[in-house]
Order: sequence, then structure tokens, then C-alpha cells
Amino acid sequence: MHKVDVIHPDQRKGGPDEIGSDQGWLQVQFARLEAQSEGFWFETYNDKRFGPTIAIVGDGAQMCRIIFDPALITDPLPAGSLCVLRPDWNLIEAQLHGFAQDFGMSPSVTRLVVALFQSGDVRAAAASAGLAYETAREYLGAARQMVGATNLQNLITLIGLGIARTGSNAEESDALLAYAYGLSERQTQIAGLIANGAARQEVARTLAVSEALVKKELAHIFAAVDVANAAALARTMVELRLLAIATTLHDGHDPFPEAVHHVLTLTARDGRVIAASDYGPRSGEPLFVLHSSMTNRPVNRALVEALQNNGYRPIAIDRPGFGGTDAAPEECRGDDYFNLAASDIVDVCGAKGWARIKLVSRGAAQIILALQRQCPELIAAAVIMNPDPDARSSSKQSGFLAAMKRNFVRRPWAAGLMSRWAVQSLTFARVRDNVLRSAAGCPADEKIMADPLHMQDYYRGVTAFREGKLDGFVREQTALATVGMPQPLRGTHRLTLLVGDQDSIHDPHETMRYWRKVLPDAHIAMVPGAGRFMSFSHPGLAVKALTRQAATRQPLL
Repeated sequence: MHKVDVIHPDQRKGGPDEIGSDQGWLQVQFARLEAQSEGFWFETYNDKRFGPTIAIVGDGAQMCRIIFDPALITDPLPAGSLCVLRPDWNLIEAQLHGFAQDFGMSPSVTRLVVALFQSGDVRAAAASAGLAYETAREYLGAARQMVGATNLQNLITLIGLGIARTGSNAEESDALLAYAYGLSERQTQIAGLIANGAARQEVARTLAVSEALVKKELAHIFAAVDVANAAALARTMVELRLLAIATTLHDGHDPFPEAVHHVLTLTARDGRVIAASDYGPRSGEPLFVLHSSMTNRPVNRALVEALQNNGYRPIAIDRPGFGGTDAAPEECRGDDYFNLAASDIVDVCGAKGWARIKLVSRGAAQIILALQRQCPELIAAAVIMNPDPDARSSSKQSGFLAAMKRNFVRRPWAAGLMSRWAVQSLTFARVRDNVLRSAAGCPADEKIMADPLHMQDYYRGVTAFREGKLDGFVREQTALATVGMPQPLRGTHRLTLLVGDQDSIHDPHETMRYWRKVLPDAHIAMVPGAGRFMSFSHPGLAVKALTRQAATRQPLL
């Protein structure tokens, strides 16, 4: 079903004839390969018979990582080679004919169905098959009955996926749609439902949103994918689903899938690599999501969807020594570490040209404070969910995580040793047991983390620790155990702090008093029925807090 063209650097002016007649296309791809840090990207080329065709293009070594079937690459891969993973249209066309004939379609109906699959447009398909428009509609109605399709887009989807040949572990997925076109989770869901034959009313009912919202989102989807109707969208969806079957970029391959995102790799002012995830959509307002001191940058789906559905484009960044971001210099400790983490945010905004941003932070209040001191004009609004006081100021004695933090206070020098011991058994089952143990006595957290999807999202956030990437965690825990209470900071009216009344690590009333001393101008609210996992259970509250006008002091709850 798929083909991989391997183009050597000395072939950039030639290359396989199948990849469009415009050889400038190859020149552009090689230039992109040489200029960017991404190992692969999505591109469109003009196939001679099937027209605009989506391909995954990239560096040979990177493509070997993502292509599910290694047998697809048979040529040697010298340094600097370019790989193009694309549908094998010769094989697909032959299988389309066979599929139609197996369903008893006449030769004329078969030609029409194949042409519809090629173009995604009834008029174009009729012209290609040499039929009048009304005759074509009649024939397609007959084809729908034979296949059991509800409408044209469903016909295209059923036929396209009916010819797919999947391996034992390969899966169909819509993840590539979001990845290729920068769509949100909800937009991706809508596109998939429409391609599968659902009417707008059915989509609205399935997603529990209004039909007007579905219509608005569908218009955005059509514009982003550059199609004019549902049939053409289905044609694109089938193409991406077929590509997904050949790659590991799909939900079915990963038992702990993260929300669809682009990986951003940027350079800090001191030369370190900064890693971030851009969850899209590209049309949204950029918003930074900061991780807690006990996780890495992956953001849980509930928060991603809540932000995307309200016009935001979540950008999650690994702090120094977490996940994919290079560690801080050896001497960078305590407050200096928090300041460096804030500088990384400033550097990312500078590289992207973002002069003013909003932030949602899952803990990590010390980073927001450092950013406020360093570059206050950058912060349009910030919401900090369950801000941690320094470990010495927290008197809570019960609970697994509270006990661990007390150990860090008594023996800060041993934080690294304890952490490295702990990650040796950081399996999903062990993480689940620890989380449920720490949530004991907190009904909100017990309920939310009983959902396997939420637990998988949380586990995704700690998997980098399993790879030994602990430097940032150790430095942050050591700093929280040794630095003490920050000096009071005025002028923080754009900051909102939300404290769960069922916090299992800190006493919530104690936390409120602590942060009112440190941030006397900030808005600080207790959230009834919320625990440590507030970003899972109350993602909409973060959105509401972002839009609240500080001057009016509108109640959040």
C-alpha cells in the first residue's frame, strides 16, 4: 500500500519521476532537510493521475524510526539522503478496481468510484469517467447501496480502508491529520466522524456540543486541509489513515499515547537545547503550559482539549534537565535554577516572536515568580494550579508524597540517590499504585485517577524519568527543600492561584496563607472538590481564570 523513495544527495536535481514532474520540489525538500531540526514533515506533491498527494518526507535515519514496516526501505541510506513515504497509487488503483468488482459493481460504476476516490469530487469524477453529472450521482447511489455507505464521504472511507492491508500491530489513526494540518483534538474528532459518514447533528450529539459549533469547526477544517466538501475531506482522511498504517505515528502503536503534537527544538541563549511540544492548532493563541516538579512536559488530554476548545494553542516546555531539555550548568542551583527556567521561556518566546503570552502552570509557582521578576511585560495572564509552598513551610505529615518531600528537607543531598533508586521500578503498575496511594482520602483524585485514560496520561508525564533524565527533578526538589519562602512580590494582579481543598500533599488553608504573603496582589481561590490532579478534573476552571479581568475580581467558583 505504501512506497518509500530514497533519494541520494547527488540525485536532488533528478530523482524518481513519480514524485511530480517539477524537480524544484526535490530541491525544496533537500533545502528544508538541511535547514531544520525536525527529522520529518508532511508535504504535498502532484501525482500524475491522482493529483495532489500527501507524503511524509524527511531524513533517512529519522524515517527509519517512524516507518512501521522496515521492509519498505530496501535501498542503502547514505548521510543526507531524503526519504519520501507515499501511497503506492499503482497498487491502490488496482485494489480499488478489485474491491469494486468484488462488490458486483459494473465496469462503468467501478471507473466512477475509482475517479471519485482520486478526486474527492463528484463532478470531476463524472468528467473523468465520461459520464453526465446526474448519471454519475445515480451510479454512486447504487455503489453506496452495494457497500452499505450512508453518504459519499462514507463510501470513500469504506472503499479506501477496505483495500488497506495492515500488519499485526498496525492501526488506522487520525493522529496524522492533527499533526499534518495543525488541528485541535476536537477538530480532529469532528473530521474523523464526518469522514466516517456522520451528519453534523450526529457529530454534535456525539461530542456534546452545539451544531453551530460543529459547523464553525468544520469550516475551519475545510480551510486548513484545503478542501471544499465532506467527500474531499474523506479522501484526504483516507490518504492519511493509509499513511498512518505504515508508521508508528498513530495511537494504536503506543500503549500510553500523548495528545497529538509537534516537537519543537530551540536553542537557549547559553547554547542549551530546549525541547517543547506544540499541541496546536496553529490558528490558536499561543499559551504556555508548565509541568509540575514531579512530571515532564506532556500535557493531559483533558487540559489540552479545554484549552484548544477555547481558542488556545498549548505549548508545553521541558525545564532544564527535564525530558528533552539540556541540564543547567553544574553551578546553577536554588533560585538561579528557577531564574534559568524562566529565561528559557523568554528565549522560546523571542525565537517565535511572541511578545505577550498566557500561561497555565501545574504547580511550578516558583518559575512563574522568576518570570514575573525577570520579564513582567511578557505575562498577559497566568493561572497556577496547586502552587507548592517550599517544603520547609509545609506542615502536612500524612500521605506518600508528603513523606517523600519531608525526606528531601531532612536530607537534600540525598534527593538524587533516592530518585535514582525510585525510577528503577517506575513501571506503569507501580506508578498507578503510588498515585492511588497518594490520592487515598481525596475523593476527587481517587475518582479522576480511576479512569485508565487519565492514569495513562499521568504516566506519560513521568516516562522520561525512566530513561534516567532526573537532573531537573533533583535540582527542583532540592531547591524547594532549601531555598525557603520567596520575598513578597507586588504587581502580580495578572496571576491567579487555584488551590484544591482536597490537596493530599499540603494543607490547603496553609497554602492559601503562604501565597497571600508572597503574592499579595494576586487572585487566590480555593477550589471545592479538587485535589492534586486539578488539571484533569477541573480543566475548564483554568480557562475561566485566564479570561477573568483582574480589575473586576469576578468570582471563579
